[in-house]
Amino acid sequence: MLLNCFLLAICVSIDSLSIGVTYGLKNTKISFGAKCILFCISIIVTTFSVFLGSSICKVFPSYVSCAIGSILLCLMGVWIIVQAITKNKDGHSGVTVQIIRDPSYSDFNNSNQIEAKEALYLGIALSLDSIGIGIGSSIMGLNTFLFPILVASFQLFFLSLGGYLGKKIKDISNIPENIWGIVSGILLIFVGISKIVF
Repeated sequence: MLLNCFLLAICVSIDSLSIGVTYGLKNTKISFGAKCILFCISIIVTTFSVFLGSSICKVFPSYVSCAIGSILLCLMGVWIIVQAITKNKDGHSGVTVQIIRDPSYSDFNNSNQIEAKEALYLGIALSLDSIGIGIGSSIMGLNTFLFPILVASFQLFFLSLGGYLGKKIKDISNIPENIWGIVSGILLIFVGISKIVF
């Protein structure tokens, strides 16, 4: 159960690695205040989704809840894969929509630094996937207190790691930016199916 908690937290957060790489390649830094805001938003959104999932558990029998959670994780996995594949097929869209589709767009003033105000938009964009996954994980009985903290921590870790890699290894830009979204989606589908099968 603890392993699934870590695995799902990584699934939610791993897409931040490609965003961090993009920031590193552009020499864009994330201020300390922005990191604090990202951490808080991630915990708040994930905690809300987890408790929403817990409420669903009280309504349905355990086997029905487990099936709902597994199906939800699989659907989220498919959604993340589709989102990653179609990420670069964009037309004209508003600022919020653009950030949701590509969170690296959040450096509005091109200052090469994500500041506190910009972190609000980025935090919301990064946390959207965690809503469905948080509900699904809670329904399947994962630790409701540990999961939000893990998600927020892994998110900052992958952002920082991606930024470091982007600065040190310029050739990493040859790796498709959407690869981590696809990996995340596949892992989610695997976890969802495994809960039904096993």
